[in-house]
Amino acid sequence: MAWVNPWFKWALVAAAGMPASLGAAAANDSTALTPQQASEDFELALTVAEAGLPDITWFQSERAWRSAKQDARKALPGVADSDGLFRILRPLLSRIGEGHLTLRRSPAMQAADRQARGLLPVDIHWTQTGAWIVAGWGDAASIPGGTRLLAIDGEPSDSLVRELMSALGHDGRIATGAMREAEGAGYAKVRYWMRGGAGQYRLRLQDGTGTVTERTVQGVAASDRPVRTTPEKSPLATLEWLDGQTAWLVVPTFSNRRYREVGSDYPTVIHGIFEALRARGARTLILDLRENGGGSEGNENYLFSFLVRDPLRKYAAVEARGAALSVVDQKERRYSVEVFDQQELMAQKRMRSGRLSRRNEPPEGLMSHWQTRAPVFEGRLVVLAGGNTFSGAAELSSMLYHVRRGLFVGEEVAGAHAGNTSGYTWEVTLPNSGMRLHVPLLRFRFAWDELPHGRGVPPHCAVPPDLPGALKDTALAVAYALASVPWTTENPPRCPREEQRGGFSTAKLVNASGGSAMHRLTRWGATGAGATGTA
Repeated sequence: MAWVNPWFKWALVAAAGMPASLGAAAANDSTALTPQQASEDFELALTVAEAGLPDITWFQSERAWRSAKQDARKALPGVADSDGLFRILRPLLSRIGEGHLTLRRSPAMQAADRQARGLLPVDIHWTQTGAWIVAGWGDAASIPGGTRLLAIDGEPSDSLVRELMSALGHDGRIATGAMREAEGAGYAKVRYWMRGGAGQYRLRLQDGTGTVTERTVQGVAASDRPVRTTPEKSPLATLEWLDGQTAWLVVPTFSNRRYREVGSDYPTVIHGIFEALRARGARTLILDLRENGGGSEGNENYLFSFLVRDPLRKYAAVEARGAALSVVDQKERRYSVEVFDQQELMAQKRMRSGRLSRRNEPPEGLMSHWQTRAPVFEGRLVVLAGGNTFSGAAELSSMLYHVRRGLFVGEEVAGAHAGNTSGYTWEVTLPNSGMRLHVPLLRFRFAWDELPHGRGVPPHCAVPPDLPGALKDTALAVAYALASVPWTTENPPRCPREEQRGGFSTAKLVNASGGSAMHRLTRWGATGAGATGTA
């Protein structure tokens, strides 16, 4: 989920004796640790995070951070292996509220995970309205898909979401990103990371009639859960006409690398799409960012410039702690990273604090864009977004929301509306556990503050994602219904009710575009009830 800048470079980890130390950690197939080794890795991780993140207390108070560190240190004497350290360190890092800050499990830990036993035997679909079982394994295989999960071992589903957030990381106080990452088998994996396996689990369930039951199921081995792989989808933005004047634009990524891999070019594709919108006289555009986790800095701005004519002061500041950073661990080993080279330093100014801040000058600066584009789409805009809308796509969402350009449909965007810390990354391998810490180094602080601190862009029409595998797309059906009724951003419409979503959309498709488009929207829920929490 990390933001990949066009000038992205991997961090340098350099120190006398470090290559041998890193090699030993990578080659070690044991996860055992002494308390002293756990303490060394713990303190190094905190030292690097505090040295690299420009503002570690952006989404928490200094007092809360000090207290959390003290509590975590008290638990270190009981650590016997890398899993024990992970269960202390990962929640501490997660409370910082930076989704680009990651802690990767070591190769030895990953190998042990593949041999795990006592895993939760159900796949779960998480939404802000509740949790539903998608599939079961072992004696849980008979639980019907779409059954609502109320609790596990007496813990309600909202409590389990907090565990997801502590184990996976998130921006601010936003839960939707962790929900999407824990989709399907994800929570079983996270629960094992944080608690280990269990012989059995007590599930509190609710069926489609509202009847509540409890059922005890046995834990399963990781090998009993088939690894599901899905073909990688094309990274290219695509445009599809839903009727003569309504277009659906799917932008799955902002990554220049992924475009190059398929022999294409992002600016060329986007410009061609807006030429097509102008040529056909589109009146409404549905912009789908639901699977866009970001990519190359600037590509979100490029798309914005075809939707909003006037340049926008996007950032209040883009800050880094310095041109180069360096720390020493408890054994005097040095870890260093170069943030900016000499050419990049020319675009920075030094603040009184000693930090560096980006100058507001082209080509990047602090603006959304420096020149107007053509053609600019000035029709109505509906934006589909949610928990997989992160990094650069979350930034685009915040820009559009700030200028009141379009209605949002789906769930809360995973990136914080206040900004994020991303860009260049400092990668450090913890020498004893072999876990890899990735610390983002640039703080992108937006030039607005319109939402509760630490929250993402909310939907005007909240539509939780459909169950995986459902032959419908309720959010798209809602967006299409909105495309067909009068509204402005100053006077938005009421969100379509369940019984209104299908009939209206289907009738319009039949009249406007015939069987092809009608089949697609019917298949994705425009003719159904649009339920998102049931099978």
